[in-house]
Amino acid sequence: MVVDLISFRVKADRVREFERHNEDWLRLMRRARGFVTQSLMRNLERPGEFVSTVRWVSRDYRDRFVAADDAERRSLHQQGRDLLEAAPVSVLLESL
Repeated sequence: MVVDLISFRVKADRVREFERHNEDWLRLMRRARGFVTQSLMRNLERPGEFVSTVRWVSRDYRDRFVAADDAERRSLHQQGRDLLEAAPVSVLLESL
């Protein structure tokens, strides 16, 4: 199993929109082969910072999902860029 640990810095006035946007990504990921689960957590000391943990059966499934390019994903990426202060930072972790 692999975990994609993704950090987000959300514009202060766009936090609620970001939370709804995450739900759109979650619906898309649920349709993907190899997707296990996702959780979104907010930093209690800095409410505009979020961390998402996305679990995949294997790196191959995660990489296929990330590489896929279609209109829905392009739209979600664009919407996300408008909500964030900076590009998300992703770290891929593997369970031992």
